[in-house]
Amino acid sequence: MESIPGVTSASSNKTASMAASADKAMGKDDFLKLLIAQLGAQDPLDPMGAQDFSAQLAQFSGLEQMTNVNTNLEKLQEQEAQSQNTSIINLIGKTIESNGNTISHKSGGSDILAYSLGGDAETIKIEIYNATGDKVDTVKLGSQTKGKNQVAWDGLNSQGELLAAGNYSFTVRAENFSDLPIQVNTFSSGLVTDVVFGEGENFAIVNGKELPIDSIKRVSITQ
Repeated sequence: MESIPGVTSASSNKTASMAASADKAMGKDDFLKLLIAQLGAQDPLDPMGAQDFSAQLAQFSGLEQMTNVNTNLEKLQEQEAQSQNTSIINLIGKTIESNGNTISHKSGGSDILAYSLGGDAETIKIEIYNATGDKVDTVKLGSQTKGKNQVAWDGLNSQGELLAAGNYSFTVRAENFSDLPIQVNTFSSGLVTDVVFGEGENFAIVNGKELPIDSIKRVSITQ
């Protein structure tokens, strides 16, 4: 059939519309429009069978249910994220403990140095360093058992002088009764001053450093 200039057939418009829709993911509205278009374009002398029509309606129903499930999951994820953010904010002003070796020292006060021994130890030596890496004090201890232990550090340097407030760090070396080194894990504690919400991971600001929330081992109201 010869085409008339300036006139586009309905079938051409329908084909172009379907081609444009093919570039996007089909949703339930697209599926319903396609079904209606299929019903409108069918041959009246050979209509779609009831079985085929029922099968397509079942597909539409399944697609709608999947869409609703995805919507509900997105709402649950949003609510969970909001609840988690609220819990993280509540960390501000609390003292936390995590893997590490830093101390937030207040002048005139004492600090708890916590660590875990991989075996029973006969001798333990703890060295404390200031923020510039200078050793300011050494604490020597006798035998301790395997597992988590702790000692109170008085906040004085090796000459017995009060140390200024600030961030300090410590190392722990332990030996067993055969004078062999024992594995030691140290723990940091400090006050949470801020929280930072990042993409995929959130952080607590402790002793001036960003600490991943999932690395926190313990939360206390007072230090």
